[in-house]
Amino acid sequence: ASYIIKHKKRTILCFPRLIIPVQFFFSILSSKREPSSQFKPTLIMPSAKMPLQFQTLTTVPLSDKERISQTITPENVAIALAALHRDGIVCLSNAVDVTHIETLNTILSNEAEIMAKLSTTHFNDNSTDGRPTGNMSQGPPLKPELMYRDIWANGPATKVISSILGPSPHVNYVNGNTALGGFNGARQNVHADLSFNHGLFPFAFVTNYYLVDTSPANGSTELWLGTHRDTSFADHKNCQTDEPITGEEAKFGIRNELLEARREYAPPIQASVPKGSVVIRDLRLWHAGLCNPSPDPRIMLAFVHTPWWYQCPAKVVLPEAAREVVESWSKGDAPVIYDAHYVPAELDNKKVKFNPNFSSANKGYLSVLPDLPRGFVFGMDDVDVSVNA
Repeated sequence: ASYIIKHKKRTILCFPRLIIPVQFFFSILSSKREPSSQFKPTLIMPSAKMPLQFQTLTTVPLSDKERISQTITPENVAIALAALHRDGIVCLSNAVDVTHIETLNTILSNEAEIMAKLSTTHFNDNSTDGRPTGNMSQGPPLKPELMYRDIWANGPATKVISSILGPSPHVNYVNGNTALGGFNGARQNVHADLSFNHGLFPFAFVTNYYLVDTSPANGSTELWLGTHRDTSFADHKNCQTDEPITGEEAKFGIRNELLEARREYAPPIQASVPKGSVVIRDLRLWHAGLCNPSPDPRIMLAFVHTPWWYQCPAKVVLPEAAREVVESWSKGDAPVIYDAHYVPAELDNKKVKFNPNFSSANKGYLSVLPDLPRGFVFGMDDVDVSVNA
């Protein structure tokens, strides 16, 4: 049983078994609480105004048995899920055979200088002052023998992602991010990997594989932990009407005033990630690429996963010779499905077009998005790639 107390037009539902003096409730209703001196209230992030207690990247160390069998224990899944929901990012260390990592790093490091000189290479400069950051897109080799399953379809990462997105996530984007060595000072604008109106719940995760030990010394990513929880497209500079976009709003990134407000109680971090790890990140998380002052390139591969229902229109362009191995990844204990377009030729990974189309064609999903401008969707072309016959 319960009873009701009315006080100053407010109704309180009380339970007799909770023996708390009624004066306690009245004192709460009548008191005027002052804001804590430890933080300043802002108009953003209402559920995350308190100073964050967890300002480090959560790393879940996998056992050798988990790495070799490409499985993950329920306990480690639980830790990873808690970090993804709270922080928007988690690192699974010892998730990949290091020999695979080192093989790819040797190949791609040698190609990095060549790619930097190609007119077809996309540079992710987007810097705050227009200076080059040395940050370019560089995808993995597309030869079947170099498409290692523990990178292209990592079992532990897929288990974690499937626990949020649902079974058999789809991959519509394969590329990489290389911070060329010898750059100092320049940095990207803080941004999320979204330039269009999007959902307010987890709908896409990227898995990143660093090919070398990564730290601030060689350009690890700046992370704004927890920013995925209350963000929307309204936080982006390019969230505009159909009128021409000029000035600061013409840039991609998070609005400056929101960054400064967030910085007061939850400043960004730069994490260290050992090679052989996979980092899983919510696509909505604010982050920024920083320059790499070391002499060697810092290479990070990227695979974007979306739910089975999301219907992303983009396709991953792959050689026909890889079809059998890629389709085998859709079976087993941790299936992942590649929405692929196969071509009957060898593909030069140095010339694959940058096409980060993470949009959805699901009309039901689109009908319930926030009432905001559509935004900008990169390259709606399903297939656009240079081939090397």
